[in-house]
Amino acid sequence: MREFNIVLRTEDGTYNPLDEAIVEHPELTREAALHFDLMSDGTSVLLYHLTGDADELEAILEDEESALSYDVFDVEDDGVRAHVRFAANTVLSAMIQLMDEYDLIIDPPVDIDEDGGLHMNVAGDFKKIREAARMRPGDLDIELQEDDSGTVDRVDVTTLLTERQLEVLEVALAKGYYEIPRQATNEDIAGELDCSTSTVGEHLRKIESRIISQVGPD
Repeated sequence: MREFNIVLRTEDGTYNPLDEAIVEHPELTREAALHFDLMSDGTSVLLYHLTGDADELEAILEDEESALSYDVFDVEDDGVRAHVRFAANTVLSAMIQLMDEYDLIIDPPVDIDEDGGLHMNVAGDFKKIREAARMRPGDLDIELQEDDSGTVDRVDVTTLLTERQLEVLEVALAKGYYEIPRQATNEDIAGELDCSTSTVGEHLRKIESRIISQVGPD
């Protein structure tokens, strides 16, 4: 078993419809997810830690259809907490399903940064962590964080990519796209994958961005 410091992100920093409303509210800030779990009916539960006004949060929850039930309470000198049960089919529920399927353990709390990144310590079999990273939802990005010693756990670069991105990369490498001189074009890769050249170009840009962001200088 190995442990990794991981950050998960979506483009807009939200993982369920309630997040979207909280992010747009000027007086509420997400601080951490203290607990989350998946119920047998596919719904998910989340214990939020936030700063802000409890009444404002309750008003948002009252109007949020995906919040099936909730309980909001103040914590003395420590902000607000909300226990919320969400409808199925959110990024949150997909993430929990992956953790369960690949026997991964998250050591709470999961801190939430100002851009909505979920900072977590994940323990599990290395191969399963890698496979879970590949099978994550396409709109969920993953980063590795340095540990206290200032080093980063060695991890296969494919953990940074979605399953489709990995497929595009494998075809690009096989056809010599990254050789010098280049042996293939976007059109060659698109023909192999039966997709448009613009789609290939978008995938390659995202692949290169993800890899360079991890191995390049700060």
